[in-house]
Amino acid sequence: MKTKKTLLISFAILPLIISLIALIFLPEEIPAHYGANFTVDRYGSKFEILIFPVSIFVLSLIFLLPGLFMKNESNKKITLNIGLALILLFNAFNYYILFVQANNITNINSGVFKIERIILLIFGVLFVFIGNLMPLSKRNSFVGLRTKWSMTNDTVWKKCQLFGGVSFIILGIILMVIAFVYPNIPLMIGLLIIVALTDTIYTYVSANKYGNKEK
Repeated sequence: MKTKKTLLISFAILPLIISLIALIFLPEEIPAHYGANFTVDRYGSKFEILIFPVSIFVLSLIFLLPGLFMKNESNKKITLNIGLALILLFNAFNYYILFVQANNITNINSGVFKIERIILLIFGVLFVFIGNLMPLSKRNSFVGLRTKWSMTNDTVWKKCQLFGGVSFIILGIILMVIAFVYPNIPLMIGLLIIVALTDTIYTYVSANKYGNKEK
């Protein structure tokens, strides 16, 4: 676990270091914001590239700090694994941002590296990864499919995590497929809502069915 903590901290700091180096080569003004049509609608200071790396570092703390209070070692490992996976994916996205700004790309939704395709792939990989970890988690208030119903008892929790894990894996695979077939953010949001509602309803049904069957 110490190795993974070291990796998490390293990959949390790396984007900031690389972005600071990139400042030397970037022009004073870079594309700073893209509108709904994915084209540049504002240019800004090159120092704005530091915003995302700083956000990555702050996010890493969210996954490191809970481990100080968690009693279950399995949940600590799962939280750390999810954090590491997320930080690695955000690293990749940060380098994509640097690539876009270094090449002064004015439309980020054109060509092979369409922003919608990148986002769908990132979320797809993340959901598959989290889905595989969910059934391994013990009842807690930080990771897993958590509703007031899934927290009823250990029996309900296990069934909800298995159901949620499968639904996440299926969702992730679908997102990765449509990333190449029909990359579309609104479609992804729609699928996320469907899965969220389905999983929530399942926790309610499971709590009513197994709520009195403590294992």
